[in-house]
Amino acid sequence: MRVNPFMMLAAFAADWPRISALLDTGARRTLTVRLAGLRTAPAGSAEERSAADAAVRAVLDALPADDAVRLWREGNTKRFAGTSPAVLHQGYAAADLCLLVVDGNPMVGPYLGPLRDRLLAVATLSPDDIGTAMDPRLIVLSHRNGERRLPAFQFEAGAMPWRVVLEVNEVLGADTDPWGAADWWLGANAWTGTAPAGLLGRDRDQELLGAARALAVPDGEE
Repeated sequence: MRVNPFMMLAAFAADWPRISALLDTGARRTLTVRLAGLRTAPAGSAEERSAADAAVRAVLDALPADDAVRLWREGNTKRFAGTSPAVLHQGYAAADLCLLVVDGNPMVGPYLGPLRDRLLAVATLSPDDIGTAMDPRLIVLSHRNGERRLPAFQFEAGAMPWRVVLEVNEVLGADTDPWGAADWWLGANAWTGTAPAGLLGRDRDQELLGAARALAVPDGEE
C-alpha cells in the first residue's frame, strides 16, 4: 500500500510540538516552501500529490533515523489508507500543518480549529481594504488557506477603526495573540453582560477598557 502523504502531514500536525523541536532551521525553511507549494497546487492534481510527497520527505529526511522509520512504518498501515487531502489523523488535517508552519497559526486540530472557524464566520475585511497605513493594533486572523482577514467589528466606518478597539486590543496584546483578542470581543463576557463587540458605539468605552484591563491584570495584582 502506497503511503498517503496527506495523512502523513496530518500526523505531523498532530505531533508538531515534538517534531518541530527536532527540525533545524534549514529543514523548517524547506518544509515551509514545500507546504506553501502544496497550498497553491490545484486541488486533486498530480502537482498537489507531488507537493505533499515533497513536504513529507522534507520532514522525514530531517528527523533522527528512529523517528523517521517509525513515522514511515505508521504511514504504511491501513489507518493511513486513502488519497484525499481532507483525511484526518486525531482530528488534524494536512491543511493544519500548513497553518502551523507557513502562517504560524496555532488554531488547528479538533479543539482550536472549530474556534478558528467560528471567529472567522463574522464579517471581515481584507488588508487591501485597509491600505498600507493599517494600525498594528488591529486584529488580523488567517483563514485555513492562509488568507489574512480583519474582523469588521473593529471599524467605525469604512477603514476607520474605533479608537476604543485599538486601546483594548493593545491591553489584550492582540499583536501577539490575535485569536485570544478576537475571542474576547466576540464571546460572552460576564463583566459586560454580552459580547463586547456589541457595545461599540453605545457610550460604553470605559466599561470595555475596564473589562479588558481586569482580564489583563493577574489575580492579586493592581
